Amino acid sequence: MRFPSGGTNIYPVLIDLGQLRIGGVTIPLAIGGYGAVFVLSIILGWAVVVTLGQRVGPRSVFSDTYITAIIAGVIGAKLTNGLVFLPDILSGRKPLAIMLMGGGVWLGGVIPALFVIYWKMRQHGIHPGIGANIFFVAVPLAHGVGRIACLLGGCCYGAPCDLPWAVTYHDPRAQLFNGTPLNVPVHPVQLYEYALELMNFACVWVIWRRGARPWVIVAVWAGLYGFERFWLEFLRGDPRGSLGPFSTSQWISLALMASALAAFWRLATVAPPVSPRPSRA
Repeated sequence: MRFPSGGTNIYPVLIDLGQLRIGGVTIPLAIGGYGAVFVLSIILGWAVVVTLGQRVGPRSVFSDTYITAIIAGVIGAKLTNGLVFLPDILSGRKPLAIMLMGGGVWLGGVIPALFVIYWKMRQHGIHPGIGANIFFVAVPLAHGVGRIACLLGGCCYGAPCDLPWAVTYHDPRAQLFNGTPLNVPVHPVQLYEYALELMNFACVWVIWRRGARPWVIVAVWAGLYGFERFWLEFLRGDPRGSLGPFSTSQWISLALMASALAAFWRLATVAPPVSPRPSRA
């Protein structure tokens, strides 16, 4: 659907059922695009993890670890978001409730989730590097689909542009929760990231099928995504906090790339442990 301002309209609410008033409190009844697709991304990630995980350990272990890692990741993303915008929250420029509802810094959730995976794998006697490989096959797929949720919700929006594939937001709820500019064509950076993460998924999937050494898939994803996200940040239009010349997410991306290089150096100097080759069944 085209508008005079240019771009394709995006609706953050898929189904609006009106409002419900209980005791003087108005509760909106709606199915949001962000929530619906976010749930889909969680289910897809879970399906990949338990399918691959049951080849090296009990299905229940990987399912439990996945749920725990998701919770840790969400908390980490919210806390990182709060730290980035702490001055705005303290000054009242950004209400805490809106910050909590509007999402978080996704990269801030990766580290706590990885610690949970490491802890749970050791707890159940599974090599942490093999377990982490399985989870990071699922990460780019789940995250890529999750970026479609961001596109629908209006968060993580791009900088203004006049490209034919630009998207334009008109719903005030996108601006309320995410500060999304209305009636302005912007880069669909969420779609760019979706495409890149699907390519990352294809890459790590091939590596997994060929029998990856422990931690290799984690390092591959960290290097690829860190590089991609660093450059995508230049097309982002939403405030994400900054330190010096780069945004918070760019510094985290540089740390991911450095960690990947360090991991590959370490793997090259250590004799490889036995890593199971996944069956093709």
